[in-house]
Amino acid sequence: MIQAEEFTGKVVLVTGASQGIGLEICRQFSDLGAKVIMVARNIEKLEKAKDTIEHNSNAYTYSCDLSVNSEIEKLFGFVKEKFQRIDVLVNNLGAFSEKKDWNVIDYDLWIKTFETNVLSAYFCMVKAAEIMVGNKTKGVIINVGSSSALQVKKGRLNYTVSKSALHTMSRVTAMDLARHQIRVNVVSPGPTATEIVEERMKDPEQWAEEEIRLKKIPLGSYASTTDIANAVVFLSSSKAKFITGAILPVDGGYTIGETV
Repeated sequence: MIQAEEFTGKVVLVTGASQGIGLEICRQFSDLGAKVIMVARNIEKLEKAKDTIEHNSNAYTYSCDLSVNSEIEKLFGFVKEKFQRIDVLVNNLGAFSEKKDWNVIDYDLWIKTFETNVLSAYFCMVKAAEIMVGNKTKGVIINVGSSSALQVKKGRLNYTVSKSALHTMSRVTAMDLARHQIRVNVVSPGPTATEIVEERMKDPEQWAEEEIRLKKIPLGSYASTTDIANAVVFLSSSKAKFITGAILPVDGGYTIGETV
């Protein structure tokens, strides 16, 4: 069991924090006493999200477009000025696009997908690591990947390639940062019952697609956002102090094979 005092006073930055998995990650770290920096583009959604966190006195919202490197610079300038440290970075931000044939993905969509899913995480890692190394902090970086990086799905080329890049980038970075005692790991969710999925379930046609996908999960259900956040918090804790460069699927067996 992770003790509450383990994260007391520690600074945790979570991107894509205004809903879904990111918001639940913020909730759990806040419950464990951490100072949580919630990052997303829409400040109104961030403030509403913060209001849903029970222990939010140590939660801070910051509006930032992470596809713009100058805004990442400002974000980490704020972190240094306000907190003088960072202990955990969770790169949860991700862009998911609708299915497209492999040969009709235009240049702008490729760029947008990589800016969101790969480059934002890379530049956040660089800036967080600078602060961690400067403070000699044995920090943690968690990148939220995807089951799409572990199995091929038709019509998901740009998303799959970008998440595969994120997984590989995380492992290489884990090698580079190990000498500083900074751990880098990936949590790789499978189908998860986020707000977006719940909206899909209200549409009969989309629900039919979801039913088909459900039958392909060996444990028989979607992950909850709590399931994903549990894995993030575990890998950030001292219970995982000797784990780095790992990719942890949290998918109910989705990527090991279909049951039907």
